[in-house]
Amino acid sequence: MQIGPKQDVKNLQLGIGPVAGFLIRITPTCREMTRLLSEGMDRSLPLMTRVKIRLHFLICKWCERYKHQLLVVRNAIRRHPEKLEGNDSSMSADLSSVTKERLKEALRQRR
Repeated sequence: MQIGPKQDVKNLQLGIGPVAGFLIRITPTCREMTRLLSEGMDRSLPLMTRVKIRLHFLICKWCERYKHQLLVVRNAIRRHPEKLEGNDSSMSADLSSVTKERLKEALRQRR
C-alpha cells in the first residue's frame, strides 16, 4: 500500500478526498464487515475493532444498513421465538430429531 503523492492522485481520480482515502485504507473491507457485524452480535469485539467498524460506517452506508437489517432480524426472532420453535415443518426433513432439538436448545440459550 503506497502513501504519498501518487496515492493522493489515485484518490482524486476516484473522486474521493484524502480523509476518505485514509479511512478506506484503515477500515475493514465490506466483506470483512459482514463477518465482524455478525460476530459482534454474538460476542463483544475488541475496542479497536469497534472503532474501525464505526469509521467504516462513515464511508459506507451499505454496511450500516446491513447492520440495521441484522438487528431487525434478531429482534424479530427474539419477539416471536414461538414461530421458530413451534414450527418443525420449516426445518429440513433431512435433519434428525436430535439435531432439531440441539438447534432449538441453542436458540433458547441465546435469549
